[in-house]
Amino acid sequence: MLNHLSLPAFALLAVSFSQAAPTAIAADSRIVEEVLIVGYRDDRRSRGATGLDLDLFDTPQSMTTIQADTLDAFKLVDLNSTLGHTTGVNVDATETDRTYYNARGFDITSMHVDGVGVPFGALMVGDLDTAIFESVAVIRGSNGLITGLGNPSGTINYQRKRPSNRFAASTEITGGTWGSVRAVADVSLPLTSSETWAARFVGVHQRKDSWLDLNHGERNVGYLVVDGQVGSSVTVTFALSHQQNDSDGVLWGAAPVIYSDGTLNDFDASTTTSMDWTYWNTQDRTAFAEIGWQVSDAWKLTSSLTHTDYEERSELFYVYWLSGLDRATGLGMYSYPGKYDTDRQTRIWDTALEGTFDAWGQRHELIVGLSMARTDARTLDFAALEGFVAMPAFPGWQGDEVSRPAWDVPIEAARDDMRLNRMYAAARLALSDGLHLLLGVNLVDYENKGVSWGVSTDSSEDGSSPYVGITWSVTDELNLYASYSDIYQPQYYLDESLQPLGSAEGRSYEIGAKQRVGRHGLLTLALFRTEQENLQEFVAYGDGDGIDDTDFSDDFNYALYRGISVDAKGVELEFAGRLSDSLTLQAGYTWLEMKDPHGEDARTFIPRNTLKMLAAWEPAWNDRLSLGLSLRWQDGVHFESSYGRIAQERYAVVGGYVRYRISDKLSLSANVNNLADERYLSSVKYEQAFYAAPRSASLSLNWWLQP
Repeated sequence: MLNHLSLPAFALLAVSFSQAAPTAIAADSRIVEEVLIVGYRDDRRSRGATGLDLDLFDTPQSMTTIQADTLDAFKLVDLNSTLGHTTGVNVDATETDRTYYNARGFDITSMHVDGVGVPFGALMVGDLDTAIFESVAVIRGSNGLITGLGNPSGTINYQRKRPSNRFAASTEITGGTWGSVRAVADVSLPLTSSETWAARFVGVHQRKDSWLDLNHGERNVGYLVVDGQVGSSVTVTFALSHQQNDSDGVLWGAAPVIYSDGTLNDFDASTTTSMDWTYWNTQDRTAFAEIGWQVSDAWKLTSSLTHTDYEERSELFYVYWLSGLDRATGLGMYSYPGKYDTDRQTRIWDTALEGTFDAWGQRHELIVGLSMARTDARTLDFAALEGFVAMPAFPGWQGDEVSRPAWDVPIEAARDDMRLNRMYAAARLALSDGLHLLLGVNLVDYENKGVSWGVSTDSSEDGSSPYVGITWSVTDELNLYASYSDIYQPQYYLDESLQPLGSAEGRSYEIGAKQRVGRHGLLTLALFRTEQENLQEFVAYGDGDGIDDTDFSDDFNYALYRGISVDAKGVELEFAGRLSDSLTLQAGYTWLEMKDPHGEDARTFIPRNTLKMLAAWEPAWNDRLSLGLSLRWQDGVHFESSYGRIAQERYAVVGGYVRYRISDKLSLSANVNNLADERYLSSVKYEQAFYAAPRSASLSLNWWLQP
């Protein structure tokens, strides 16, 4: 957790993938263009778990999609709140500005935009605003066919908003607890009279304080996309996005959860170990271009190029202890200031040919592609020239106990030059009208040339992730499926000998059933099993000299890891869709079991039972009123520290909203989170933690115009 440099958060924004409709046969060329562009903009679906154009019913893995209207209604404005309400996903907020996500017991390392991305990290720094996305989807299970690297947790896929063929505009102003203010504007307009070219702009400004003392932040987001077509068969897209997060009074590490005598700490939810001069600012600028060519009615070629510039600037304050925090005196903690600058550039080129062909009396689907990605990252360390002191009794700090230190001239602490090239192919073969075989393979060439505090992190590997799936449509309403994939996941960690840890490898299995319910509902049951070897597990911090320095001033250079073997299995049950004309439900339950080679429970900081629910009701007796209810529940988790067990008992968090449409263009809504004011730790992954947000509320005014 402390190693700010060895665990970079490669929050990659990637290229988009269009789903163009076949060219219509018509004498009027304008009609041809309009039909094509409507399909291009409005009929987009992600590549899913296989890389093929499959809907949820036909995908042989479990998948959850949260649409933009649900994100807006429940005010799921950032990635943490969105994934916190997603079936099978757990959010480990170990610090205010660094977060881990896991599914099926393992860290999620792959985040995509419109189905394409490169998994270069498992840690999110800052936060990701959801205003620019049409939907957020989580494909659970092995993801080798869509990432090139097989990971048994899953993939988060964001679908960007695109222009519509007609003018539309909306704006929303929100104010709430802790002085939070948020403004969002969303405008889409055609650029030509034929409506074959259009643009869309989304802008966000947000600022808020926090339930944590000293902590507050500001976020600015801008997104502009232009798309259209050239001739009757070529579509093009250009887009720019910019997100800036500025956070002050941040946590690097957190408060000690346990005293040296094994007693659990019971501090206030507002307690922080930060100082008033700390900050953690991130900036992400992405440009992408895409061209789609409808080669024929059956085949389409899509090529896209993305360039991302990421900056991270921080001055941080960490606290540690030698023999634990004394319960009687509150003493025993020491300070460790740090200043780091990180710059990273990522370039991704992806080209894919997909389509259908007829053989053996059936129609089949095929996609073949080539992806080339490169990331260059550099981190500077500004050593503190002062500020390493024994801290006063805790809690009760005001944030001025240690002044902002003077910083030394920077040194290059970490540098990485990563390349990932892959060729991939997937086919959906129709064995009969209802029986389909899915086959896929990736050929991956991975190379990293890097340094971490003078220690080489160079590694080079070739690997593959074969995928086999089968689906059987027993009826038009019931689909049975099974899938298998190899696991091949490079890991960017050092072992206890300061050597690269190497890749995690293993196998992932899933069987399940999908049942359509009514006209708009889908019920999914999935049973999964994962066998993974050489999975990273944190051991200790160190500077590589094997000497415990008295003041710990140079013992935090490296986070050291070891590889462990873990077997996981579980069950997921989810329903998504309409239960009636007035009631919509998205709810899922996950049961998980994780064991080490000795049969003992592994990764106990991850809950074994979770339940998520989002329900929306539009009563028939008042078509202007809508209500929503959210629920997150998990059972107990724990972490075995050197002073005893740190445990978080089971808890439930309830929220909801009430929205009233004042007129055809104006609505007012009230939202509440953590209605019962549940008190719980945001994570027990380490010995340090902070309490999650208590009860909060907001009021929003929304205006829209759509002639």
